[in-house]
Amino acid sequence: MGKKILKLMLVLAVTIGSFASIGFISPNTAQAKDRTYKTKTDVSVFREGNLNYKKATYSNTFGYSWAGHPYTTIDTYRAGKVKATLQYQTKKGWKNYKTFYITKKGHKRFDVSSYLDLNTKFRYKFENLGSKKPIPYKFYSNTKLKFSNAEKTAFKNSNPATTSEQTQKTKYNINVVRKGSLFYKKVIYTNTFGYYYAYKLNGTITGFNSSSIYTDRAGKVKATLQYNTKKGWKDYKTVYVTKKGFNSLNVDIRKLGYNTKFRYKIQNIGSKTAIPYTFYSSTPYGYAK
Repeated sequence: MGKKILKLMLVLAVTIGSFASIGFISPNTAQAKDRTYKTKTDVSVFREGNLNYKKATYSNTFGYSWAGHPYTTIDTYRAGKVKATLQYQTKKGWKNYKTFYITKKGHKRFDVSSYLDLNTKFRYKFENLGSKKPIPYKFYSNTKLKFSNAEKTAFKNSNPATTSEQTQKTKYNINVVRKGSLFYKKVIYTNTFGYYYAYKLNGTITGFNSSSIYTDRAGKVKATLQYNTKKGWKDYKTVYVTKKGFNSLNVDIRKLGYNTKFRYKIQNIGSKTAIPYTFYSSTPYGYAK
């Protein structure tokens, strides 16, 4: 009797497998398949599966692709509202960080800037909220395996709250040193300052600032000198910094008042990796009023 039951179970298993292979029985759509590609510098993972109606699915875990930015995308092959919640791992478990909604079939990149620790692990919680039919998807993540000391320094200073500024007052000047990081296409503004020297010639005020920037990484940096008016800040002149190291920002200024306040609007437009910087300004008391 036992042998007959065993044979029957084997026949049934083969039959079910045959039906599944020709589409009579759907595979377990909650399961997903990963394809992993690893190099010396990074790990890329493609995860393919299905999003079932109102049933949560979790992506593979990943880290930053460059400091402060996890790089992830999703391709959905059926229209339907999908909720994608970025989560990060803590000692007490996973916590929500940011939520996206996907409504159209196709490709989407998740744009995220994060100030969490460089070793933070992330994942996405996906929920199909809009289609009772499963939504086939492909999720992609890229994780950098190691960050340089310059990148670590840049990331440490990436949070605006951690940007440091030191002011030194001498007998004649106010000197300010500002340290931070320039993130790709993200605008930052320096401390304000005045003329270093100005004079009137033929009825026109002419002068210049004493300001400089030191960049710890090569990459095209756009620095726009702005001046303050009753209607707000206006652009005066733009200079570009392309090389790592010390750069004096020398701009001749004409037709502005002695007590004009200045600042620089600075943008990293050439490096997707953050550029640590030190900005320096010096203003004599006569122009600091």
